[in-house]
Amino acid sequence: MYAWFNRALWEKCFSLLDPKLVQQANVQLSSYADRMVAFQQAYGSIQPWHTRISLHLEASSTRRDPRPFAYVYVVWQDDRHEFHMFRERWVKDGGRWFTRVVGLVPDRQEAVQTQD
Repeated sequence: MYAWFNRALWEKCFSLLDPKLVQQANVQLSSYADRMVAFQQAYGSIQPWHTRISLHLEASSTRRDPRPFAYVYVVWQDDRHEFHMFRERWVKDGGRWFTRVVGLVPDRQEAVQTQD
């Protein structure tokens, strides 16, 4: 996903969104791409340094969403060599893994500081 992000392949990134989330939230490719462009303009590329995955593969009827899921933590570096962390939830649907993150939003305070 991050290689696609770095090459601005928004359709490919969008294809990794949880299909149920896309249907329920009416997420559109154009608005998703706009958020990704803004994030890329603020930080540049994403260079992952460390990934930690916590898998929860047992489906449960007591949860709101019974699908297997994973919490994913990604420590990454931007073009200014500053470190950041993503905390994401991924779900398994139809044998494939999908992210529940519908767009990346730059930290406004950090973005303002980098423009100085």
